[in-house]
Amino acid sequence: MTSPSGPGAGDTRNVIIAIVLSMLVLFGFQYFITGPQQERERAERVQQAERQAEAVERGEPVVRAPGDPDRAVAATQDQRIPIDAPSVGGSLSREGVLFDDVTLHEYRRTIDRDSPDVRLLAPRDAQGAADADFGWEVSQNGAGVGVLDQDSVWTLTEGERLTPETPVTLSLRTSTGFEITRKISVDDRYMFTIEETVRNVGDATQDVRPYGVVRRLGMAEDFKHNGMVHQGMAGVFGPNQSLNDINYRKAAEHARDKDRGRASADERIESQTGTGGWLGLSEHYWLTALVPDQSERIDAWFDSTNREGETDYRSAYRGAWRTVAPGETVTYTQRLFVGAKEVETLQDYQSALSIPGFDSAVDWGFLGFLTRPFFMLLHFFGGLVGNFGVAILLSTIVVKLLLFPLVYQSNVAMAKMRNLQPKMKEIQERYKADRQRMQQEQIKLFQTEKVNPVSGCVPILLQIPVFFALYSVLTVTIEMRHAPFMLWIRDLSAPDPTNIFNLFGLLPFDPSTWPLIGSFLALGVLPILYGVTMFALQALSPPPTDPTQAMIFKLLPIVFTFLFAGFAAGMVLYWTWSNILSIIQQYVIMRRMKVDTEFDKWLAKRFPKKDQQALVE
Repeated sequence: MTSPSGPGAGDTRNVIIAIVLSMLVLFGFQYFITGPQQERERAERVQQAERQAEAVERGEPVVRAPGDPDRAVAATQDQRIPIDAPSVGGSLSREGVLFDDVTLHEYRRTIDRDSPDVRLLAPRDAQGAADADFGWEVSQNGAGVGVLDQDSVWTLTEGERLTPETPVTLSLRTSTGFEITRKISVDDRYMFTIEETVRNVGDATQDVRPYGVVRRLGMAEDFKHNGMVHQGMAGVFGPNQSLNDINYRKAAEHARDKDRGRASADERIESQTGTGGWLGLSEHYWLTALVPDQSERIDAWFDSTNREGETDYRSAYRGAWRTVAPGETVTYTQRLFVGAKEVETLQDYQSALSIPGFDSAVDWGFLGFLTRPFFMLLHFFGGLVGNFGVAILLSTIVVKLLLFPLVYQSNVAMAKMRNLQPKMKEIQERYKADRQRMQQEQIKLFQTEKVNPVSGCVPILLQIPVFFALYSVLTVTIEMRHAPFMLWIRDLSAPDPTNIFNLFGLLPFDPSTWPLIGSFLALGVLPILYGVTMFALQALSPPPTDPTQAMIFKLLPIVFTFLFAGFAAGMVLYWTWSNILSIIQQYVIMRRMKVDTEFDKWLAKRFPKKDQQALVE
């Protein structure tokens, strides 16, 4: 967009618009979300330490010292049933038939080959304690509600190892006159199925209802807050309902309110009633979710309390009451998902099991109408070529083709504006004492020549949501996690691992770990290539006539190179490749319009026409 203010001023305005909008994207989350979250985390740690100190003064042993999950599992090995499925491993505890040891075979904690599998569920006395529990509440003649003896050790009656081909069956006879048989099966991905039969072997009629609960005590060892991704309680309660979610921060505040008396001990964060649906705890890439029978009317809720110096987060539900006379039985089937938030997998379960909104466990953000299609495009190319880095390159070409008509018209208009520069300069000189008349004459000139001076802004404005959509895809979806590109780029969702300040690993220190300035010193090869392409793209446009603006214009590639240094490699790859395509596209259009670019002027200075002719000959 070239403005009436003089040669090159419109290009500067384009840059200023780009700077403002980009800064909003780049720093908005840091200033309004990530920064405040980090401050709240620090405040929470201080408050937790204060609570523990107060408890010690009162003689209350509330300080929890979690141990290693593997050791906690080994300590109860004789009461465990191994899980051996293609995607999940671990074991079930026969004490209460508790799901408290589940790992993912296909995902590792880091990109190192010897890195351990990702662990989603761990015993209650271990670091990252999280589990899923199922059972029955009982009431006799409406007098009181209790829980059938779920903490008892169940008897394994069929099967020795839980695999997709070999389900296991356990049984329990309770002290309240019930026999419970629980059959557990697992598929080749992440879904467990729990089929239960409850038989009244007592002398009195009793009422029972099923329940399920997913809980987490404290945070996992590698947990990180991320303002782009919802982490906390989540669920869809019924076929026509939208996603309900409460993040861990709000849940921790609710637990503190209970401690301070601002909320009653039995007050929940949120309660919902619906038929079917799902609910659970959603992490950045992982999900642990209860899936009740889709015809069951449930009462579901999210809650949190402080226990043993840490916050206990819970997503839970209760089903409908069933009256069981002596000798009668009731049956109920529910499911448990413990796995990665793979979009295709979630959608397959959503379709096959009629689970409403199951793929909404992936946080598509408020630009979901762009994020979803962008992900589908990347996923399509990724499956086609087997490399998500190449998929980004191909997707960028598609985006460029879709925007080409607008970009072409924009560049044509900018070329016409450059051709009008002599006439505009003449008007400026003639009416420099009368700015109102100057603007009127310039507008008249634009109308006569049929030039729209603001058309150059459109491609820039369209690039911002595309930028944000790709940023969301790379941040939110697990398909990009640890996805390699080529050479030194082994994880497209992480920043370029090389660093110019330690000579790309030759010097024995990592400046990116330095406090305060470290994030700006993670300058790798890919961000440098991005800066070079930005310089080259600038060379196609005349510099601003104002010296200050010209200086800012020249500094922008350097500034953005350092800003992009901490971005995911996939994002920098997209912008570098996009710049290369823009350079080719813009140069071809300008030459067709017979407009000399700054590159042409540079070329003419260093290679006069006679030299160029000699080179050709």
